[in-house]
Amino acid sequence: MAMNLYIGSVILIAILGGVIFHLLKTRKEIPSFSILDLTNIAMFSSLLYIAILPFKFGLSRIPMIQSFFFAIPYTAVLFIGIRFVPRAGTATFIICGHSLLSQIISSGVNPLWWPYALLASFILELYFIVTRNYLNTVTNALGAGFFRGLTVYSYFYWFSAPYIWHQFYAPWYIVMQTLQGIAGSIIGAFIGIYLSKPIINAARYGGI
Repeated sequence: MAMNLYIGSVILIAILGGVIFHLLKTRKEIPSFSILDLTNIAMFSSLLYIAILPFKFGLSRIPMIQSFFFAIPYTAVLFIGIRFVPRAGTATFIICGHSLLSQIISSGVNPLWWPYALLASFILELYFIVTRNYLNTVTNALGAGFFRGLTVYSYFYWFSAPYIWHQFYAPWYIVMQTLQGIAGSIIGAFIGIYLSKPIINAARYGGI
């Protein structure tokens, strides 16, 4: 059962990716990145790994509220990175780059986790395409944080963990963790937008 659900989710994620590509192609918005853009994206993929080290080394052991503590720094750094390179594809490169980096450093490369990273990427890409706004306003950022938390944590506890880890969670636990993930992602989104302005100004005018 878990395998069938997981495979079905992978198909839906692939379809979602196709929809996003079609929208970008129709609007003639297929992104291109300079060497500087790719360097910044790689930097933020690495910063994502650093941002969640406190979670890996201790906060993950705090019962019942893991999603909340993970979502805040992750979303904050991710959204700063997207503000740094505000265009289609940035979210996908940063999230998938971080996912691959984490696997290489810790558990080893496992393609079974790639759909999770792709869904986390695609839901933001679709949101930005529909809103035509790459975190330029606080409202847009909070909306992106909400959809990130809702999608990522629902998918993890309903699909990824049961199939990959063979761990099954009660519906009440999934709802609780998802709500925490949403709250943490919204808080992280607000922090990210607040911190992105001085960082971008420093990079733009300070020669960083």
